[in-house]
Amino acid sequence: MARGPTPPYLRVAAGLRKRIRAGEWGPGEALPSSTELAEQYQTSTSTVGRAIKVLAAEGLVTSVQGWGVFIPEGDQAE
Repeated sequence: MARGPTPPYLRVAAGLRKRIRAGEWGPGEALPSSTELAEQYQTSTSTVGRAIKVLAAEGLVTSVQGWGVFIPEGDQAE
């Protein structure tokens, strides 16, 4: 069965995942703001937020309310 096009939030998540794995941001570093990422990916901040939730579920980022989204440091237990 054919599926429709990939949802925008999954495209953003894939793009961010690729950049994270390429080392664009190191452990402990913050990603750009949702507004900046929305501009970069030409989408809405809510779409970026959904993408961040996907990456957080994968353990690639940690979101801290009011502070931003960060790359986790090493194997520290939280």
